[in-house]
Amino acid sequence: MSVLDLKYPQKGYRKVMRELTEYFKAYPGVYAVVLTGSLARGKAVKGSCIDLFIFLEKRQFNSLTSKLASRSKAYSRLNGKICYYEGEVEGGIMFGDVRVDIGFSDGEFKPYYENSFDITRDEFETTIGNLLVYPVVLYEKGTQYQRLKQKYLPFYDDYLRKARLAGTKEEFNYKIWKTRWLVERCEHFSALEALLEAQRIFLQHLFILKRRYPIDYVKWLEEQCSQILNMPNLHQELSSTINGIELTRKSIFEKSNLLEKLFLRYSSR
Repeated sequence: MSVLDLKYPQKGYRKVMRELTEYFKAYPGVYAVVLTGSLARGKAVKGSCIDLFIFLEKRQFNSLTSKLASRSKAYSRLNGKICYYEGEVEGGIMFGDVRVDIGFSDGEFKPYYENSFDITRDEFETTIGNLLVYPVVLYEKGTQYQRLKQKYLPFYDDYLRKARLAGTKEEFNYKIWKTRWLVERCEHFSALEALLEAQRIFLQHLFILKRRYPIDYVKWLEEQCSQILNMPNLHQELSSTINGIELTRKSIFEKSNLLEKLFLRYSSR
């Protein structure tokens, strides 16, 4: 989707996005401004956020915290107010009834290497997918953003891919074991949580296996299964591992067995 194809769910979205893009175009070190999320994908509805991500040089990125006060004043001049923080850099800004979530990047995406559970808790693949594969580019200066895309597309290197496949497989097996262990202790809610985590890890493993970048592991799954993975039946199969589940030993064991069979079948292809 391009800027010209964007569909705004209510009055004010276009103005806010245009003004913020103009502001960040003049911000020191910025070389790209991209739109992500539901608006970029033509799925926004009333109340949806504008998700902006700002790419800037490392030196300016490292000084973001010290410049928070000046950005806050700039947002105020645009009739915006910071409404929540993400770490030491603002995350959400309200412009009337339009909320904007803003993130920043110096273009360094660092995966975890040490432990399998670290690999399955990072956002390496979804970050690349949302920021380099599926966004709408609102502003670009020079070639740095394009060079960044060339580094990670069509997919990252095989050495890293093998390590992350091994990690997701190990952690999936652990979550399946943990699901069954918890249900044996009559911890049914915890067992269900572990089962859902195993399903998310299965999806992460599958995207890496197929050399495809995801948007999310929970939202928009039917679309991703069909359009990104080219597996239109997968969504229904995943749904079957959850549909009709009961908080009983028998039910949770059956669903964990079903999910494990899906993992073995798809990971062997």
